[in-house]
Amino acid sequence: MLENLKTQIKNNIVKSVSLDEVYPDLNKSHIIDSEVIEAQEIEQMPIAHHLKPLPGESLQTPVAYTTIIEGVIYCPEYNILLTKNRKIISESFNTIRPKESFNLKSLFNLKVETISGYCTVFHQWTNNYYHTIIDNIPRFYLTCQQELIQNQTEEVKLIHSRYISEMDKFFLSKFITPNVKITPVKKDKLYQIDKLIFSTFLTRDSIGYLPKAYREEFVSKYTPKRLRKKNHRIYISRESAYNGRHILNEEELLKVINQFGFQKIILESMSISEQIELFYDAEAVIAPHGAGLTNIIFSENIKVLELFPCPVITTHYYFISKSVGHTYQYCSATENTHNSNFVVDVMQVKMHLEALLTA
Repeated sequence: MLENLKTQIKNNIVKSVSLDEVYPDLNKSHIIDSEVIEAQEIEQMPIAHHLKPLPGESLQTPVAYTTIIEGVIYCPEYNILLTKNRKIISESFNTIRPKESFNLKSLFNLKVETISGYCTVFHQWTNNYYHTIIDNIPRFYLTCQQELIQNQTEEVKLIHSRYISEMDKFFLSKFITPNVKITPVKKDKLYQIDKLIFSTFLTRDSIGYLPKAYREEFVSKYTPKRLRKKNHRIYISRESAYNGRHILNEEELLKVINQFGFQKIILESMSISEQIELFYDAEAVIAPHGAGLTNIIFSENIKVLELFPCPVITTHYYFISKSVGHTYQYCSATENTHNSNFVVDVMQVKMHLEALLTA
C-alpha cells in the first residue's frame, strides 16, 4: 500500500513537456522530413503492447531538426533535459521509461552548475551498440549540420556523464570536427546550459528505421569501398553475452543450420571494423534478439531470421530490415521474459529457413 502511494506521488511530481511548449518560437533548421514506413506485416505480429503504434496513427519516422535553446537544465543521471521548474523535455529521450523509475533527488535536489558557451549532449538513457548506431550517432550527425560546427567558428562542448567508449569514438570519428571538445560532467549534479545545440532523434522507440536522407550517408562512411561478395551466412551466437537470451540447445540448432551453410559467429571477439566487413558481405543472418543484429544495417538485401525467447516480440530489427530492403522473419519461444535463456524450436527454424532462402 505504501509503495503504491509513493509511486502515485512520484508520477504526479514527475511531468514532461514538449520542446514547442517551452520554446514556442523555436528556430528549427536542417529539417529531415518524416518518411512513411510501409510495414503491413506489423498488424500480424505479437508486439509488446507498449511498443505498438497508436491506433489510427500512420507509421512513419518523426520530423527531425536541430535548434539552439538557452537556459535548459541537463540531468546527467538520465541524460535528459529539464525545464527550470524541472519538467522533462520529452524530445530529449527516445526510450520508454516509467515515471516511477526516476530518482526525485536527481531531478530536483542536486546542486546546479552553469556551463557557459555552446554545448551538445551525446548519450541518452540506453547506450548499447544498437542505440549508438540508431539513436546517438544520427542525432549527433544532425547536430553537426549547424553552421557554427560546420564552419568551426565556435568551440562546442560535447558533454557526457558516461564513459566515452571505443565504440563511441569509432562512430563519432567520421562526424566530429576539431572545434567539438568531448567534455565529461558529473552525475551527481545538474547543469544549466548557456546555449545548447539540440537535435531530435531520427527514430522512435524500438523502431530502427533510419530515413534514407541520413542512412545512405551513414552507411557509406563505414563500409568497404568495394563490391559486396554476398558469401556469408551468419549465425550470431550469444554464448558470450552478459545479459541473457542464450540459446540452451545451440548445438542442436547448429547441426540444422550448418546444413544451410550458416557459420557461428561470436561478435564479442571481433572489432567493429571486422563486424562491418563481415555483414557487408552477408547473404543471410540468424540471431537471437540482441544489439549485434544492428550490423544488418551494413548489409544489402539479405535474409534475416530473428529468434525471440518469449511469444511477445520487439520490433527494432524488423524496422532496420524494412529500411534497407531485407527479407525478415521471426521465430518465438515460450519463455516468460524478454531476457530469458531459451530453447529454440529447431524444426520451426528449419521451416523458416527453407522459406526464406528460396524466396
